[in-house]
Amino acid sequence: MQLKTRVKVGNITNLSDARYCAGMGVDLLGFPIGDADGQISFSTFQEIAEWVAGPEFIWEYADTMDEDGFQKVTQSGLIKHIQLDYNQLKRLHARLENLSVILKTSIDEWSDIYPHLSTHNISSLVLEENKTPEWKKVKEINSSVQVLIPQQFIPDIDTVDSLPISGIVLEGSSEDKPGQKDYDHLATVLESLEVY
Repeated sequence: MQLKTRVKVGNITNLSDARYCAGMGVDLLGFPIGDADGQISFSTFQEIAEWVAGPEFIWEYADTMDEDGFQKVTQSGLIKHIQLDYNQLKRLHARLENLSVILKTSIDEWSDIYPHLSTHNISSLVLEENKTPEWKKVKEINSSVQVLIPQQFIPDIDTVDSLPISGIVLEGSSEDKPGQKDYDHLATVLESLEVY
């Protein structure tokens, strides 16, 4: 299945979401791997990854893992990208091995980030704004690095391919019981993005 634009689905904590998204043609799956509430263990991620083919995997990093765990995740070969904010990037950049960085940021930080795009192997920006971003500025940034925008800022999902962005961001959700899942929040958007 092909979608009109690149799609990242974050906060994947269960196999149901991961397989559904892979089947719908999602490009990037983000996993909150760590030791805190709302996160999944690295072993749980590995179990999910064995059953999913297609999307590239992102570690949605949140400072909740010890050094040993950090090494296991970054050197596993399963994770292609690590999602960080700018402060985390400045602190961790020397330890990221061959991972590309998906940077959570805002338009206001762009002038600080731009000089470091290649140095820090930044492949994409996820713009986290408090309001709908200024599209002219988004277009300018997207000409230098892929910009992904949270779905709530997309005025009309049917015309997403006319916006000056490289993709959109959606979020997974927990499942009631293993195998029991409501996909409505993802299905509405992903079905609108299908290319027929």
